[in-house]
Amino acid sequence: MKKYLEFKDGKSNKFWEINLKDKQVVTTYGRIGIKNPASKINDFSSIDEAKKYAESKIREKTNKGYI
Repeated sequence: MKKYLEFKDGKSNKFWEINLKDKQVVTTYGRIGIKNPASKINDFSSIDEAKKYAESKIREKTNKGYI
């Protein structure tokens, strides 16, 4: 599962992306257009645990206004 979201308002122009691969979740985020965005890798003990984490983060970002 891969999900890409953007947030734009008068002063912000940023993105957030999450990529779920088996038991690993990779999150990439930063300003749109930068060359080296930040990344965070989380490893989980089960696929279900990783999926729950990814879904909760997606819900968190959409609640903050990312589309």
